[in-house]
Amino acid sequence: MSNPIIDSLNESDLLKDIEERNIIIFNYQNYGLFDRDNAINKIEELRAKDNDISNFNAAVMLHSTSPIPLEQVTNEQLIKELTIQRDILQAKLIKNQAEKKNKKY
Repeated sequence: MSNPIIDSLNESDLLKDIEERNIIIFNYQNYGLFDRDNAINKIEELRAKDNDISNFNAAVMLHSTSPIPLEQVTNEQLIKELTIQRDILQAKLIKNQAEKKNKKY
């Protein structure tokens, strides 16, 4: 049985993480503004706390011939990673909302 309060908190966390990534991506693409340290921190935080992101990253690393530390990748590579993370989070949010809607019926 799911707890509506916990579900609401999880959804809030997803929305917060999505919005943080949207802001970073938008500012880089539209204004050229980019805080590398903040971007790297966001990527690492989500890798540590989200199993889906962690599993995706592990799969990518398995197929990579020579993984590069985040501190050494280009801004574009960091933006790509943030975009992938955002897309995974959006998919999770949609799935959670659909499951919640189906439980009502």
